[in-house]
Amino acid sequence: MTSNSPDHDGPSVPGRRPTSGEPLRAGGSDGRLSPDSARSSAVDGPAPMSAPRGADKARASAGEATEATKAGQGTPGKKAGAARTSGKKASGGDWNVFRTVVVLVGLVIAGFGAYYLILGTAGLPDTEGTPVNPTLENQFRFFSAMMVGVGAAFITIAIKFQWANMLWLVCLMVFVGGIGRVLSWAFSGTPNYIMIILMVVELAFPPALLVWHKYIAKTSQMRQEFAQRG
Repeated sequence: MTSNSPDHDGPSVPGRRPTSGEPLRAGGSDGRLSPDSARSSAVDGPAPMSAPRGADKARASAGEATEATKAGQGTPGKKAGAARTSGKKASGGDWNVFRTVVVLVGLVIAGFGAYYLILGTAGLPDTEGTPVNPTLENQFRFFSAMMVGVGAAFITIAIKFQWANMLWLVCLMVFVGGIGRVLSWAFSGTPNYIMIILMVVELAFPPALLVWHKYIAKTSQMRQEFAQRG
């Protein structure tokens, strides 16, 4: 009598299909894959393929082209910086010359003032042998001290150039002094030729100095604008 228990079943016959309850074994004698092996193969996917060498070469060429482009873009910036530097040097040289001239003018005015402050009216030409007028001497020495102050103002403006906007005021003082010499010539007669020379300088130099200052300021601004555009 044959038993239905699986323990009494005989050995499996090669080529026999397993029953529904019997699991498939990988690499079985029938050459079929088990469901577990098929599932793992589907999850893992196909083996990756190695990238071709041509792609690496193309990527390297693209990197070199990008670096060359960046280098080309940096060149105009360097040129603009060099242009700005040259513009600043040129304008700086103009301002240095201007400040030197202003210092010299201040020294000359202060020197004349100190000379007349010490000697008084005796330092003027055509005054030898004339009696000293105390009132005139007093007023003359006062204005001589004012000349020293005007010269010091010119020197200070040249050194501390942030005060250059006050230059017009000091120049106006010198110009008005020249007008005073003109009035003296008109009402009191012709003075010594030295006074006439000083009158011409006092009337001509202050406007010329202000025009020069305006010219340098304008050209410096134009150089900076051209440097920024370049």
